[in-house]
Amino acid sequence: MNSRDPLLILLIDFFDLPSDTCAQDITQQTIASWDSLAMVQLIADLQGTFTVEFDLNEIEKLRSYDEIRSALHNKGVFAAKPTGEDAEPRVTAKEGSE
Repeated sequence: MNSRDPLLILLIDFFDLPSDTCAQDITQQTIASWDSLAMVQLIADLQGTFTVEFDLNEIEKLRSYDEIRSALHNKGVFAAKPTGEDAEPRVTAKEGSE
C-alpha cells in the first residue's frame, strides 16, 4: 500500500480491504459492501477528511478510486492530503494565476 496516499488509506480503512489493495481495484462494482448506505457514509468521510463538499452531480460520478481522486483534484486537493495536525497544507491555484 502506498502509505503516502491518504485517499487510498481512507478507502482501504473504510471498506476494510487488505492493506495491499491496488487503487485501481477499488470500484463500486468490485466491492460488495459499497451500497447506497456505504456511499452516504463514504461521502461524509471524504468531505470531512478533505474539507470539500460534493454536489449531487459529483456524487453520482464517485464510483471508484480514480473518480474520487479526480473529483478531489478538481476541488483543489491536488496532493489529496487529509486535514489535521500533521497534514501538509492543501495545494490550490492562486487567484488570477493561470
